[in-house]
Amino acid sequence: MTQTDTARGPLWGRTPASQQRRRDILLAGKKVFFQSGYQLASVDRIAEVAGTTKRTVYDHFGSKEALFAEVIAFAGGQFVGLLPSADDLPEAPAEGLRAFAARFANLVGAPDSVRFQRLVIAEAERHPAMGRALYETAVLGAERVLARYLDACVERGALRPHDAATTARIVLDVATSGPRILGLLAMTDAEADAIGERALDETITSLMMRLAPEAG
Repeated sequence: MTQTDTARGPLWGRTPASQQRRRDILLAGKKVFFQSGYQLASVDRIAEVAGTTKRTVYDHFGSKEALFAEVIAFAGGQFVGLLPSADDLPEAPAEGLRAFAARFANLVGAPDSVRFQRLVIAEAERHPAMGRALYETAVLGAERVLARYLDACVERGALRPHDAATTARIVLDVATSGPRILGLLAMTDAEADAIGERALDETITSLMMRLAPEAG
């Protein structure tokens, strides 16, 4: 059970109607937190946007902090839903890894995504559960999707057995960390992207050499 589980109010998930109300509040919370930031966002405003009452918001989520953590987890789930599934990726592992990494990097680097990450980071020091919610849903969620693809590659003999979760983490770290750090050093987007693409290509090439199925 997570910290956000224990903070949920008494009405959370009790009936289909309460589940829909919860989703409405999450969508409203995402909008208001995004527009105003955590500190300035009010539960009154979130309730207004959701078409409900402040009391109902507290009955479902218990506190503003718990609601924000749930909004982060909700947004993380939406993020993962935009990624290609194992069945959507090319059968050739190198091509599949490049396609997934490119989609992941594009989503992470989108302006709204960057703004949301900054919003979470701004509060994560005071409220660690918020940072964990983003990491556990968006980051680990993406890694699990890619690991399932790698496991499928192993099952059909395209890769040798290995720790798919670790490989997924390596690929996604390289796909996003390099360009983001280089951007902070005042390099242009084109320069950072070019360096990032070379690093990703070399990483995938090295992984494919190490994970190639044994001949015969």
